[in-house]
Amino acid sequence: MLGSMKKLAGLSIEQSGVRYVRLSKKTKDIDKHFFLPLEPGVMEGNQIRDRDALCAELKAAVSNGRLKGTEVFLSVPPTQMIIRKLSVPATNSKQLDQLIQLEVETGLHLPFEHPVYDYVVTNTGDENTEMLIFASPREVIQTYVDVVEEAGLKVAGVEISGTALSRLITIGCNKDFGETMLIQLETSYLDVYMFYNGHPVFMRTMNLYDLGDQQGEMSSLKLGEISAEISRMLNFYQYTLHDGVARIQEIIVTGHEHIRQGLARELTESLPETRVTEEAFLRIDAEISAGADYNDYRLAVGAAFKPYGGYKIDLFPREDKEAFYFPYIAMMLIGIWMVGVVVTGTFYVLNHGEISNQEQRIAALQDQRQSVEEELRLLSVSGLGQAERKEAIQKIREYRNSPVSILQELEAHMPEGTLLKDAGYTFGSKIDITLYTPQMEQASEYLTSLRDMSFTKEAMIASLTKRQVNPFGSGQDKEQFTAVYQVDLDAGTSLSTLENEGGISDDGTDE
Repeated sequence: MLGSMKKLAGLSIEQSGVRYVRLSKKTKDIDKHFFLPLEPGVMEGNQIRDRDALCAELKAAVSNGRLKGTEVFLSVPPTQMIIRKLSVPATNSKQLDQLIQLEVETGLHLPFEHPVYDYVVTNTGDENTEMLIFASPREVIQTYVDVVEEAGLKVAGVEISGTALSRLITIGCNKDFGETMLIQLETSYLDVYMFYNGHPVFMRTMNLYDLGDQQGEMSSLKLGEISAEISRMLNFYQYTLHDGVARIQEIIVTGHEHIRQGLARELTESLPETRVTEEAFLRIDAEISAGADYNDYRLAVGAAFKPYGGYKIDLFPREDKEAFYFPYIAMMLIGIWMVGVVVTGTFYVLNHGEISNQEQRIAALQDQRQSVEEELRLLSVSGLGQAERKEAIQKIREYRNSPVSILQELEAHMPEGTLLKDAGYTFGSKIDITLYTPQMEQASEYLTSLRDMSFTKEAMIASLTKRQVNPFGSGQDKEQFTAVYQVDLDAGTSLSTLENEGGISDDGTDE
């Protein structure tokens, strides 16, 4: 079933400690592992509280095990994880990614900024594609990745503990997740995941110290309170998420034996209509030898099996490109001039089909050219040599017409029926564009076009809003979207490759 593959490794960071496993290539047995217990205060509420301490302890364990450079699949707690349903118009895979990016950045209203996210498609129809979005604060996930990589390991992928655990149950124990609740139980906390048609649709972490005595013992009172809380989750699943037409059919309880068995008995008694089972990971697939370590290291083993199937959700943060700037005396002078032009209004307005006069904008730029050339002439008198003057003047010649060429390229790729509201140009830095479009898909298409343009380094949508318009007093409102784009200019692209007309000779005289 699993076939042959290179050795795989998984790492889980949990409230109780850090667990590492490496699986044998042939038998899929655990052939190397370690457990790193954490001092109180390092992890609290399933979050890293003392990053430096965790990194130092993990680095020592990696060094002792001679594991530096090993690739691992990382399982992290579902801290601040958000699951949202989303439906977008059916389209190809490339456009689908763009539409999802639009929704995540402008439409989902997540309770945190700068998310890292992934998605799974749940249904594909002729008109719409339905999916689940999994999002978490980038800072939270990045902290886990940074700690692991600073300790000497290489992170090959990141997922939450629920998908890692369900993968091990699916692959190793041949169980399907239809309408299923999965409970990951520890002495101080439990994670609850609910699945619908095999996809996780709900998750929650409960602190067990908040449900009884402060010693962390599983008293009958605490078990009763946990059972009551799980019953409320089941009602939420049935009546809020699915309007009473679906209900959880099975509850799978995982964890250490003495607390797992107690909770399973309590749930069996309090929820007689729901099948309650325990999973101790003793019935592993025939190609995998069973062992007690599978239960102790279940999250790390589930993460290690990631290449074999199950959920492909990967929350590994993508790195953003850093801007790069080269100072130059003449370019600084031109930049100051261009800021003045922008302040007075370098805007190209296209509203209700009326295009502003581009010749006037060109004339305004050329009117300013003479004053800049005069300033450069004065600068040359004050001390610049002949070679430096030529280089400065060459920069003027390359850059002075670039706004016009950029505007022409922007308009050439506009989707049919869209209107360019305004375009603000900041020299050598960025362009801000406002576009009216009758369809949300056209906003995504234009974003794709922007990213392929000759002057673009990075392009993104700053906002996407919907409004009702009444064109030409027709008496009938129509839907229209306003998309605001931010385009970072590519400092490494020579603007002399854009449209460039004559004007100054190489020796600094007018042609």
